[in-house]
Amino acid sequence: MVSLFADDVPLPRGYTAIWSSIAVMFASLTYLLFFTEIKVIVQQIMLQLFISFLAVSMIRLCEFLEECRHIPSRYKNGWMALSASFNLKGYGRGIIMFLLFYCIVYDSEIGRLNFPSSLAWQANICCFCYALLKVFGFLDPTPAEISEICEKNKLNVAHGLAWSYYIGYLKFVLPNLEEGIKKYRCSDKNLPYYKENWKLYILIPFSCKIHDKLEKVDDRIEFFGNLPELRIDKAGIKGRSYKNSIYTIYDQKNMPYHCILEYATPLRSLFEMSNDATAAFSKEQRLEQAKLFYITLENILDNSQECTGYFRLIPYDDDVEEENTGSHFVSTTILKHLVQERMEYTVPEQNTWDETLTEDQLMISRSDGPQTLQSITH
Repeated sequence: MVSLFADDVPLPRGYTAIWSSIAVMFASLTYLLFFTEIKVIVQQIMLQLFISFLAVSMIRLCEFLEECRHIPSRYKNGWMALSASFNLKGYGRGIIMFLLFYCIVYDSEIGRLNFPSSLAWQANICCFCYALLKVFGFLDPTPAEISEICEKNKLNVAHGLAWSYYIGYLKFVLPNLEEGIKKYRCSDKNLPYYKENWKLYILIPFSCKIHDKLEKVDDRIEFFGNLPELRIDKAGIKGRSYKNSIYTIYDQKNMPYHCILEYATPLRSLFEMSNDATAAFSKEQRLEQAKLFYITLENILDNSQECTGYFRLIPYDDDVEEENTGSHFVSTTILKHLVQERMEYTVPEQNTWDETLTEDQLMISRSDGPQTLQSITH
């Protein structure tokens, strides 16, 4: 067995930064005590901490104003946006510092004290205060800052899952979808031909609850059949099989609609992570990552030439829509997309065509397959 060297695999980060900050505090305080009496040092430390606390608070306030724009989509209420913008634990300690400063600043002797103003003395006070803020977590990035950094640098779990879903599955399944439909129609003539509906409809529930049987989720959804298997040599597996399912969706009048339907399977990973304590993944983070997964996947597919016209993403917040729509919210959501797809695919009315075109110039083939164009002899 080949063993890996220490430099081959990164180790989890420890507490070196905290211990280094404590060392800076000790060195700075030693210098200050050597030149100044303790009371002056305490007063200056409190003054510097208050100024730092106020400055960082102004920055956090600016971040909070930005997060207020995203309360409907990212947060349930304003309190959650406030919690994401401010380190509330650190601010609890900051309030205590402020109260201490308030008590000291009104000391009757403060006017008779001479504060040192040398550059070295002021630098040591500053180093001590910032090291203290570091030790108590006051300078740690807020959840809003972490989210912004991860989104800008594509470091979120959702980005990895979306790209993996595209590269490892959709990139070669979607381009072969039309061929699979043609083969299936040759064997089953009962399948109606609505070309605008023959896409892969991908369900993206923001709760990340992935059910194995759609019929149990909504009784208006019924399994119709499976498309022919797509076999590809993949990752050392010979003839790896991929299969898509056709479902019948019934409306309120029991009229059937057909489409190729499935869940976005990577969402199950997010759901399992939120239920595993070792993953340290909260339900709030799961909801945020699910929405980011949808945005990322949509952007990937919209820029993919191979997949253009072969997919339709159906995002929905099932926890909310189930309360509003009832037990048939999944079929209702799917039908909305099917109807919208047909409306978008409809050929423009006759009066919208260029009237200068004559019957000789405009020839429309009514059959499904391509036809040769022949000139009309007069």
